Amino acid sequence: MVRTTILFLGSFFLLDARAQMVQQCCGTQNSTYLWGLPAASHTQCLYLPADLTGLLSGDIHRLYWRYGNVSEDVGNSFTDLTIRLGQTTQTTFTNGNQFFTGLDTVLTRSSWVIQPGIEGDWFSIDLDTLFAYDSTKTLIVDVAWLTSTTNMGCLGGANNDQKLYSADNSSPTGNASSISLQDIGFDLELGTSIAEGQMPEALLWPVPAEDVLEVRLSPAPAHPGIWRVHDALGKPVFTGRYAQGTDRFAVNVAGLTKGLYFLEFQDDPGGMRTERFSVH
Repeated sequence: MVRTTILFLGSFFLLDARAQMVQQCCGTQNSTYLWGLPAASHTQCLYLPADLTGLLSGDIHRLYWRYGNVSEDVGNSFTDLTIRLGQTTQTTFTNGNQFFTGLDTVLTRSSWVIQPGIEGDWFSIDLDTLFAYDSTKTLIVDVAWLTSTTNMGCLGGANNDQKLYSADNSSPTGNASSISLQDIGFDLELGTSIAEGQMPEALLWPVPAEDVLEVRLSPAPAHPGIWRVHDALGKPVFTGRYAQGTDRFAVNVAGLTKGLYFLEFQDDPGGMRTERFSVH
């Protein structure tokens, strides 16, 4: 699978202030009813297609949330963390208080740490298992843990019957009284490489770009190929070629509007890699 990587390669837990491929942002309400309050050790949130920007279908491999203004400077530690994802055509919970079941478990950890951060910045977590996301359906995000060390908050907007919480992780019903629905972001696997091992890694800078996006390929490509820029909806914007052995080139982005884009590389044997970048 092709991972979208810019400026660094993944670790288990990363601080990331950049835009995600898909996101709900940017609310100003702080809520501890997700990543810290013992009364909400199990939460389930619904994100409708209309809530999200940069909609794409693909395999989710990374989730993001935003630091709030409670205990963000000390972070948090958890035991027995589980994250599950699912999808539905519904836009609210059944009877207003029933948790969705039959979700896919995408991450489990006996212990997990959120590093200290800054209010408004994003923190992220790479999933153990990819989740096939359909951008026409509601995304269900289910988070459960056993204990936490702080009541850390996250930023979000108004909860319009799209969030449940409970202190009992096995309860089939939850409380809908939380006033905030946390902002979220996620990154997707957009395709499969038939020769990924032969494709060079790509470093893009500056991000966000303004006039020119610099590209460095490492190692220098063994084959010539094509690069293509796509907008957030996957529509091709423009294209060009790179030569065998050429490890640096520049892409003129001065004519692009502000937002998220993807730079796709495909060499002549058919290997493919996709990187994301933003234009300021």
